Amino acid sequence: MNKQLIVKQLVDIGLEEIEANIYLHLLENGPRSHLELSRETNTDRSKIYRYVEKLLKKNLIEESNDAWGKKLQAAKPDNIKLLIEKEEELFKLKKEAVPNLISELSSLPTYAEREFEVRYYRGQEGLRQMLWNQLSAKGEVIAFSYKNRNEMVGKTYAEKIRSEQVERKIVLYEIENEVDQGDFWYTNVANWGNYYKSRHISPKNLKIKQYIAIFNDTVSIANWINNEEIGFEVTNSIYSNMQKQIFWKFWKMLEKNK
Repeated sequence: MNKQLIVKQLVDIGLEEIEANIYLHLLENGPRSHLELSRETNTDRSKIYRYVEKLLKKNLIEESNDAWGKKLQAAKPDNIKLLIEKEEELFKLKKEAVPNLISELSSLPTYAEREFEVRYYRGQEGLRQMLWNQLSAKGEVIAFSYKNRNEMVGKTYAEKIRSEQVERKIVLYEIENEVDQGDFWYTNVANWGNYYKSRHISPKNLKIKQYIAIFNDTVSIANWINNEEIGFEVTNSIYSNMQKQIFWKFWKMLEKNK
């Protein structure tokens, strides 16, 4: 028997290492008192009482009495299955509560009370976080596009963002200097064309050198200085609304120029 492997497996299903060792010791050696457990497992007696109580609540050990007093013994291994089923049910209840919890937290007045907030990001990990933040958009993200997302954060992560965007039904509108051929050669995400719209603008009319995305009340700006990625987000309803007006003015102008 590989005792170390069994302890690891018990830890993987949610037991602490000391709990796993106590349970395995009782299973192998039969009923023991708290004092005997403490001595035989080389565990402080106060800890024994604490972890025994946890194992009792998990129905993995049982108490019994004999002529020499109270003893502890391991419950049948089948009880592990019951423990996992109980944990799964608890996890299911927690998961079901998450949407309502997120809704309640999002409606707290603290955000609305902040009139102006700036967050800074550096490096490719920072840009990844900025793109992930855009997935909180309510319906759409509009952007002056400087680089393809594959270049910004690597294709694997960019595809993850695109997949999430499609899943959440967020439409991305981009104005860019590069001409998008329309065949979406850079992505394998299904239905991407339903959630991505772009229009080309000549650099003579507007030279785009930053990636500027606007969503909800946030303006997200990614900049490249001496090959270093630097970004920041500004959350302010007045500022974001102004940027939205500028974007849609250009968007409509480009439609007339088609």
